[in-house]
Amino acid sequence: MRKIIVLLLLANFLFSYEELNVDNFKEKIDGKNVIVDFYASWCPPCKILANNLEDFEISKPDNVTIYKVNIENELVLAKKYGVKKLPTLILFKDGKPINEYVGIKTSDELLNISKKDFN
Repeated sequence: MRKIIVLLLLANFLFSYEELNVDNFKEKIDGKNVIVDFYASWCPPCKILANNLEDFEISKPDNVTIYKVNIENELVLAKKYGVKKLPTLILFKDGKPINEYVGIKTSDELLNISKKDFN
């Protein structure tokens, strides 16, 4: 039983993404290919996308980093990037937004998006 609990904790740690805030946002996205998941804890489609992002983590290109922004805590960032619907993914290249996707995306769609947009 202890092995199962340790594996579950480890899996949660491996697939939990760093939360960004106003203070660290620019520093974290500069010079990288980044997918930022704008979400809310009360949003059911956001939870589905979170699971799909975990599946995508296994096959994603090495040069892509995923971060999350909880709009309940970071309304300033949501407003700055025009997030009006959830879930919203914004792709950043070298600190600049290059594309936006609203709604649930499958892990295959996420892979195709990352290959296309970060090419």
